[in-house]
Amino acid sequence: MTRPFAVDLGWAAVLDRLDLTAADLLRAAELPADLFTRERPRLEAPAFLRLWHALERLLDDPAPGLAVGRAIETDAFSPPLFAAFSSPNLIVALERLALFKPLLGPLRLEVAEGPAGLDVTYSPEGALPLPAEFLASELVFLVSLARMATRSEIRPLQVEMIAPPATPGYRDFFGTAPRHGPANRLRFSQSDARRPFLSVNAALYAVFEPELRLRLEEAGAARSLTDRLHAALMEALPSGRTRIADVAPRLGLSPRSLQRKLGQTGTSFAAELADLRSRLAADYLRNTAHSSAEISYLLGYSDPNSFIRAFHDWTGTTPEALRRAARQ
Repeated sequence: MTRPFAVDLGWAAVLDRLDLTAADLLRAAELPADLFTRERPRLEAPAFLRLWHALERLLDDPAPGLAVGRAIETDAFSPPLFAAFSSPNLIVALERLALFKPLLGPLRLEVAEGPAGLDVTYSPEGALPLPAEFLASELVFLVSLARMATRSEIRPLQVEMIAPPATPGYRDFFGTAPRHGPANRLRFSQSDARRPFLSVNAALYAVFEPELRLRLEEAGAARSLTDRLHAALMEALPSGRTRIADVAPRLGLSPRSLQRKLGQTGTSFAAELADLRSRLAADYLRNTAHSSAEISYLLGYSDPNSFIRAFHDWTGTTPEALRRAARQ
């Protein structure tokens, strides 16, 4: 399981800056019209990817990641971003973002300081496939954050990406062309890493920190529930007894209580079952010689055709097409 993505009113401010409307974006992504106004709204990875791809289509920009990353200003900040913005310098800001980034989605920041400078590496949790332009938008935002907080034209020493965009606008923004590498990484100079933030506000951080740490604890508890659920489902799959009424008692919960607890973390029993089945199916297809019929049985389907239809819904392709691609 990957964490859900957090979406909130900050998106409305970003969309306004991009001359787009929330209604148009949510309609294009086939998402609820009131999504951005809900309390702590969350999107599972497939829905978030629909949202991002719809945003790219509506922008019709050769560098959508650059446009989005530059459009995130203080009026669109969520508490984790304000925690970073109120830091004394970039080192502390990135360390706070690394700590609280999981509250924003299945994303990781790793911060390492060395003689060559301050490196910050950005990656998704697990094997979640994030679009290159989305990853670019995150790197653009980190540089924009440093510039907003210091009111200086900070330029990273290096920009490295697994799939670097070729659009010249990125080179102009960063001051150096993104180059191909094994990770999505920025390197800042030691002097820029320690440049004082003019936005430093210890009192504001003191307000946000307790709530943010409480959310982290809640997220950890939620993950332990989903981990237990996945273990129970792994045992239940071969028997085909994968209804919530069959699985909830294994966790000491009623079906209603399990669904409620999962809902509080932005997921559902059906979403967790589909996520587990899709990951197991991909693993079986890439690493075993099992037929589609055998895999359908291992995943708890009574009919191979049901598995093939579900697999197409998850991936947009067929099991055999994925197996052929994995062997090339």
